[in-house]
Formats: sequence, C-alpha cells, structure tokens
Amino acid sequence: MRPTEGEPVRDHFDHTSEQRADAIRSLGIMDSEDEADFDEITSYAAEICDAPISLVTLVSTDRQWAKSAFGTQQRDYSMDESICSHGLSGPDFLEIEDTATDPRTRDNPLVTGADAIRYYGGAILKLGGTTPIGALCILDRRPRRLPDETKRLLVILAKQVTRRMELRRALATQETLASEVDHRVKNSLQMVTALVRIQRAQARSTETREALGETIDRLSAIALLHAELHKVSARNEIALHQFLPDIIRHLEPTLPPHVTIEHSLVPMLVRSEIATSLALLVNEAVTNAAKHAFPDGRAGRIEVTLEAKGQLGRLAIIDDGMGHAGLGTEDTASESTGSALLMADPAGGGGLGRQIIDASVARINGEISRSSGAGGTLIEVRFPAPRLVPHG
Repeated sequence: MRPTEGEPVRDHFDHTSEQRADAIRSLGIMDSEDEADFDEITSYAAEICDAPISLVTLVSTDRQWAKSAFGTQQRDYSMDESICSHGLSGPDFLEIEDTATDPRTRDNPLVTGADAIRYYGGAILKLGGTTPIGALCILDRRPRRLPDETKRLLVILAKQVTRRMELRRALATQETLASEVDHRVKNSLQMVTALVRIQRAQARSTETREALGETIDRLSAIALLHAELHKVSARNEIALHQFLPDIIRHLEPTLPPHVTIEHSLVPMLVRSEIATSLALLVNEAVTNAAKHAFPDGRAGRIEVTLEAKGQLGRLAIIDDGMGHAGLGTEDTASESTGSALLMADPAGGGGLGRQIIDASVARINGEISRSSGAGGTLIEVRFPAPRLVPHG
C-alpha cells in the first residue's frame, strides 16, 4: 500500500468516469436526505480510527458529494478538493499518510487552507464489486498511518455501504415496477367496468341489469382492494390489522342507515396473497349482510374480528341480522333469509358470492365454517402462518 522510497506517487489513469457517473445516477441517491444506516457507519469508522472526520462519498465527473458526514458540515466538494477521486482506479484502499507532502494532495484547498487535512484513508466503494463510485474515508489533521487490520475493517464496512446502496436501488426499482403494474391494472379494471356499464344500459331484462350491477360493484371492490394493497406496502408482507380497516372504512357508506360496523383486530403480518383473499372475503360477507340481513329498516351490527389461534389466524364476520337455522342451498333461498344466503350446501355449487368466498379461502389453504340462526350469521375463516406484531 506504500510506494517504495524515492518512487513518485502517481494515480492510475481513470478510464471509468462515465461508467461511474452512470452507476451513481442509477442509485438515485445524490443529494438525498440523511439516513441513519449510513450515518451509523461513518460514526463507527471515526470511532475505530480515532479520527475527527469520516465520510461516505460519491465522486461524479464534476463534483464529490458526501452521503454521510461525521465531524463536518461540508457535503459538497469540488474536484480540486476531492481526495477520494485519487483512489478510484487503484486498489481497495488508498492511504495518504501526509497530504502536505504527497504530490497528489499538497496543493489541495483542504490541505492548504484553515484546519488543514493532513491524513486521508479511504476504502473504495465498488458497486457489484467492480465499479468504483466513491469511498468510505477518514480524515485527520495530523499525519499518521493506520494499522493493516483497521484498513481491512474499513474495507469491510465499505462493502456494507455499497450493499445498502444496491438494496436501496433494488427497492426503488421494485416500487417503480409496482407502480407501473398498478397503473395498468387500474386502467384495465376501468375499461372492463365501462364495458359492463354499457351492457347494463342496453340490457332489457331487469334480472340481467341487476346481475350486471352486482358485477360492477364487484369490479369496483376489486379495484379498491388493489389500490389499498398497493398503498400499504410494496413488500410481500402486509400488516393485516392496518389493511382491513381501510377496506371496512370504504364499506361503511354502503350500509343501511341503522346498521353499524365494528372491528377488533390483533396486530399481525401476513403474506400479500393472504391479505388480498381475506379482504375480498370481508367485502363479500359485509356487502351480503348489508343487502340481505337487515330488511325493512331493521337496526343491527356487523363485527369483523381478527385474532391468533395457535399457529393459525382467525377472521370472523358476524352480523345480528336475519339468519336462517335450516337454510338449504343458496339457489333455493329467498332474500328474506338474510345473510345466511352465504350458507349454501357445499355440494350445491352456490351463487357467485359464496363461490368468491370459497375461492378466496381455498387460495390460501384456509378453512371456513358458517353458522346461521335467529340471532344472526357467523362466517369464520382460519388461515396459516400469521406473524404477530409485538405491542409497544
């Protein structure tokens, strides 16, 4: 790491400036806000080196910028001030023991000015292990030399910095793709809904118009579920206790005037496909109860509960409307049987509402039970592998 005595110190010629600039742009990180993940590393680097200043820098073609700075307020550096740039085409670590005597830095404004920097040690940041973009460096106001083991530790920390930057870029790319998919799905749903509306307007049969109206309602519900799912998280895990209240809030305006809806939800995380299936189930069950369980202005209540039972999650939708203790198949039930319309015989095929609920449960390898009587209707679903969120 040190030149032999009498040998002039030279930089390797930098063939990678444009490639480096492209790599930095791909990160989308220049001039971004402070982040604790990077600030913790610069603080630790300064501590283990007993140095007053530590930086995480990005060196573009026309300036150097510090993503994280410990011990200094300066973030922007001209290329005349950049010391990190001297190491970009060399080995993994650049050490300048005395910047005032080294020909690469002796005329640097940071070295000749007030509070002169007299030492530089920098571990090079390399995206993908190959493209140099900057450094994790320490600066001191006295000439010195770092032990080899400390240099190795800074190289390891620099690799952690680049991995965090690459992870940030991957997440940003994922969010961009998710937004594009979200836009296309919304456009498709809007187009299908518009076509169904046209068909309903042209239908002559009252029964057909009602059926197409229910289809439009379901398409609107799917669009809502998709929007809410996209809003809460782009990750694979969803906080179900935060997701379901948004769905319930959108259902409240559809309830009869004297019917209320309440929920009691234990904090838990589930896979996104489980969240989607359970939200569809809640939408169908609550919509059905609102439509059929409270005829003639009858007052009542719908409750949605979520809890953990051993290794399973339990979701229940309960209403105190008109149930039916002896309901047969859905196809032979009249609307006067209330929300028990979802109580169809499994062997009987059932109507669309039941099929959507059963398909949603089957998709997540869950189990469903239904009961209905004079006191109302209960739909209970058990589903696998929720992860509870600790309180506090």
